[in-house]
Amino acid sequence: MDLAALFWTGLVGALQPQNFAILVTGLLVGTVAGALPGISFVNAMAMALPFTYVMEPVTAMCFLGGIYAGGVFGGSISSILINIPGTPASLPACWDGYPMTVKGLSTRALRIAITASATGGLISAILLAVGSPPFAAFALKFDQPEFFAATILGLASVVAIAKDLPVLSALSMFIGLVIGTVGLDPLYGMSRFTFDIPEVQSGINFTVVMIGLFAIGEVVDLLAKDIDLKRSFAQKPGKQITTGELWGLKGSILRGAGLGSMIGMIPGAGATVGAVLAYGVERQASGRGAEFGTGVEQALAAPEAAKNATTGAAMIPLLTLGIPGSAATAIMLAAMLIHGINPGPLLFRTDPSLVYTIFVSMIIANLLMIVAAVIVARGFSTLMKVPPAILGAFIIVLSVVGAYGVRNNIFDVYVCLVFGVLGFIMKRANFPSAPLVLGVILGPLAERYFLTSLANYDDNFWIFFERPISATILALAAMFILWSLSPTLLTRLGRRTGVKETAASD
Repeated sequence: MDLAALFWTGLVGALQPQNFAILVTGLLVGTVAGALPGISFVNAMAMALPFTYVMEPVTAMCFLGGIYAGGVFGGSISSILINIPGTPASLPACWDGYPMTVKGLSTRALRIAITASATGGLISAILLAVGSPPFAAFALKFDQPEFFAATILGLASVVAIAKDLPVLSALSMFIGLVIGTVGLDPLYGMSRFTFDIPEVQSGINFTVVMIGLFAIGEVVDLLAKDIDLKRSFAQKPGKQITTGELWGLKGSILRGAGLGSMIGMIPGAGATVGAVLAYGVERQASGRGAEFGTGVEQALAAPEAAKNATTGAAMIPLLTLGIPGSAATAIMLAAMLIHGINPGPLLFRTDPSLVYTIFVSMIIANLLMIVAAVIVARGFSTLMKVPPAILGAFIIVLSVVGAYGVRNNIFDVYVCLVFGVLGFIMKRANFPSAPLVLGVILGPLAERYFLTSLANYDDNFWIFFERPISATILALAAMFILWSLSPTLLTRLGRRTGVKETAASD
């Protein structure tokens, strides 16, 4: 059966009434879950898993695939409108999406985000359909040293988002790295910074930190400023984005989609790393790096395209190798095993109709995501009409529930409140909080990959440079840092040269 016939079979399967209806349902559920801070789409997929027991295998995969596609974007809605990332991957949307909302450009920002996300997801879904075997062969070459190098590249992106505060950003990231080490050592199981508190043994969850810093900290700052939301966030006439303006962002969207597709293919990297790296790369490539963080449209489009581009790419190692590329695809793997489906190269021969129905359903989900995102975004837009005190109380209650729901642990609520106070102080002191969150997220990953690399390669510290792929990624990280710091270094060098010339002339 040729490729066109396989796609037609997949299209017929995906458009069957029950499959299409459950796909749309999953898309709406994922978008709403992603938009709610703390109630991530991964949790929604986990809660939806038992419902797939009574479904046909194809229907179950359509349901979970819809939640996955919609959930990755959903977090950007709350990021753009109220500066609260619904998911870690939507954190970059806060940096330039929310400033656009403050300027009265929330609808413009949402349309850019929806277009970029749908485009990135669609490109990734097409890549999933036509490029699974070769990309999976490349991903198979990745081992622990390569995963470590990829996380280091993610941490190096902190320099790219530092703007004019590189020292404070590096310090904030270091604090995040320290917070990420709290709990049990991943290799030896030794307690670190627990102070004999049993609840701390399991570590500080990055979702709880993120909710505290951005949700509660932002609410306290909002109430302290006594801002009139209706007047501050009112839409400005004549600022709606046109099709031509969206076309002008094609370079940023394509760069983000390409980078996200490559990152998503790497098991363990995920949408967060893809979005952050895309933001840093776009800061260098756009020519407007100094303006990033003030509401630059390219800075919003690139990471939005990147994080949704990881969805289809993360399914490549799942379907061809049986290796989940993210937490979401791990749940999809569980659903496949429940239904007696063994993913791997033989699946393309034994049940090609299932494989290509999954491919087509992901393409349809990304096309329909535009409609689902508009519906959910309109509901969240009504929050702008609510008085700040009521809105603040609603967000705090939602944040506390979300923090508790991460691990069903009341201790996480206390941690969330502490980081909420810290987030307010950091915001008032103009101390960057985004690098701290990135440190908490990527630090434990880097540590685990570093320790397991040494354990697997006889404590050979040079293994990271001896393996070509990891060495290349580390070299890219070093170049990334130097490239980001070069304007600052050149400016300082120019000032010193000018001072010396002035002294010589005197």
